[in-house]
Amino acid sequence: MKWNRIAAVAVLVSVSAVGGYQVRAHAQQFPKPCTVVIPAEWGEYAGMSTGTGMIFEDQHGTLRIIPQIPCSIDGGVSGPPPVLAEIIRK
Repeated sequence: MKWNRIAAVAVLVSVSAVGGYQVRAHAQQFPKPCTVVIPAEWGEYAGMSTGTGMIFEDQHGTLRIIPQIPCSIDGGVSGPPPVLAEIIRK
C-alpha cells in the first residue's frame, strides 16, 4: 500500500515538473458569407429547380432563372448574377 502512494506521488510530481499536456481549442475560421445583389426589378423569389436554378418573378410575370450564384473568395458583394433564361409573358 505504501509503494502505491509513493508511485502516485512520483507520477504527479513528474507530470507537474514537465508541465503536463495542455489542451487548446482553436477557433474555427469560416469564410465570409457570400453577398449577391439581386435587382429589385427582378421581383420576388419564386422558387428553385434542381435542374435549372433559382427563379425570380417580377410584377409583369417575367421569370428569370439564375443557374448559379457567383461568389468571390473574400465573400465580397458581387453584382447581379448572370441570367440563364428570361421567360416573358405577353
